Amino acid sequence: MSGRPRFIQYLEKNGYFASVISATHGEELGAEIRALHDQDLLDDSVYNDYKMARFSTKLPKSLPHAKSIIILTTPQPMLRATFNWKGQARQLVIPPTYFDYGKVTWHARRLLAEAFRPRSYRFVRAILPLKLLAVRSGLALYGKNNIAYLPNHGSFHRPTAFFTDYDSPVDYWQEKKALPLCSKCTACMKACPTGAIQKDRFLIRAEVCLTYLNEKPSEDRFPRSVDASAHNSLIGCTRCQLACPYDRGVTRRFEDRGRFSEEETAYLLKGRFSGPMAEKMTRKLKPLGLDLSTFPRNLQVLLDSQRWESLYQ
Repeated sequence: MSGRPRFIQYLEKNGYFASVISATHGEELGAEIRALHDQDLLDDSVYNDYKMARFSTKLPKSLPHAKSIIILTTPQPMLRATFNWKGQARQLVIPPTYFDYGKVTWHARRLLAEAFRPRSYRFVRAILPLKLLAVRSGLALYGKNNIAYLPNHGSFHRPTAFFTDYDSPVDYWQEKKALPLCSKCTACMKACPTGAIQKDRFLIRAEVCLTYLNEKPSEDRFPRSVDASAHNSLIGCTRCQLACPYDRGVTRRFEDRGRFSEEETAYLLKGRFSGPMAEKMTRKLKPLGLDLSTFPRNLQVLLDSQRWESLYQ
């Protein structure tokens, strides 16, 4: 992005990378995902969940004359939460895409206001497919694992986006681009425990991706085809990222947050949640980007195995 707008330069000085496109492209993002489904490249279950995410690609009612969409992202570490169980303190991992979205969005909005002073613009949070937006805006490149990579900062980052009445003189909308090494590298494909990343297509089989499977409610059991050794995070999956050469240097960045006693761990493993204890656990899980919906299933499979721990050492 040569000759980048001043507001983008200001954001970068404050730890956020950004790009901007015309607001007219919003509906193109939704159309692109619908086209993948129409071409049978996106499974019905994944597509229906996409619709349930309530992405809104139309101009917001609160800002019907929006001119631009600004996407921002900031590098983030993974979280480690400690669960005491059977006399051991087990550190379990949560990838960056699950926590601090509200905090990042609040901070990004404040920085945008500062970046445009003395001019005053409105910024309305955009509920959009952020990975696709990041790549289409030139902010990021797709990996073969379909994760958005920041040049020089890898795939561990937290994006957010806004519709705004700022009428940008530049529009960075472009064709999707992939990381240069992806055409020859097979690291993520070999590391994927469920075969979601395939040689003969760039779009992953999202319906068998472990991330997709362990985001489901706890009552949805894992398919028998998923080996117990595949699990590695309290939610999501990081195996393809840990194997990726573009993520070297960022896969050992952690923030320790949250500690659960033996009693609390036992409660989460029971899977029957009500009353004051459920309220307490809900409050305690929120800073981790988690809620009770994926317990006890995701916790149980990690506590039952220690084979995954070497991934993060």
